[in-house]
Amino acid sequence: MSARFYNRILFCLLVMAVVSPMLAQNAPFTFESFLDSAALTNQYAGATFANATVLSAGITLDEFEFPTHGGSNVVSDTGGPITISFLSPVRSFGGYFTYSVPLTVQALDSSNNVLASATSTFSNNEGLSGTSGSHPNEFLTVASSAGISRIVITGTAQGTSFTMDDALVITRCDLNRDGQTNAADAQAAIDEALGVRPGADDLTAEGTVNVVDAQIVINAVLGSGCSAK
Repeated sequence: MSARFYNRILFCLLVMAVVSPMLAQNAPFTFESFLDSAALTNQYAGATFANATVLSAGITLDEFEFPTHGGSNVVSDTGGPITISFLSPVRSFGGYFTYSVPLTVQALDSSNNVLASATSTFSNNEGLSGTSGSHPNEFLTVASSAGISRIVITGTAQGTSFTMDDALVITRCDLNRDGQTNAADAQAAIDEALGVRPGADDLTAEGTVNVVDAQIVINAVLGSGCSAK
């Protein structure tokens, strides 16, 4: 395939992405649409939660010790660490945490290998009884270009030890990491495939960035998810 023909194909795909009304956004998990005490499982498309319960300010949430980062709802660990499994691997995960014990956030691949981890700055950052110098809603994040399949957030083994609010997932197709997957990412993928810019986003792990990687990003822009499968 000549470079000129290759460029034409990619250009047509980019035009499709630009005119499409469906933009794949990396919207944060705010938990605001759920009722108090709801068990969070598969309500968010592409993500499955375990051991996560919604708490609402003024009802079951002690907002003096565990203030929300925004809105009135958070999630808390129930019966063990919160886990989040993704239908398609993601690039990064972050959230705002208030905790009564040291907290660990781990990113794992599909084989349960730890790709990255983050630990809380303090042993307790509750609003009233936190460690001196701490503050509620500490932002913790993990990232890996290898693709994160699962997040494990661990406080105590029994749970009921932290709250999480405004969690944000960045998909692997958000190449410029601006919180959105749109035409700018499609253009970046095309440039990498054509050699205009360094090929840093090999989504298929084939050792090179090519038209297949560009198509994956464009599919994500069109609302089909960021999947290399």
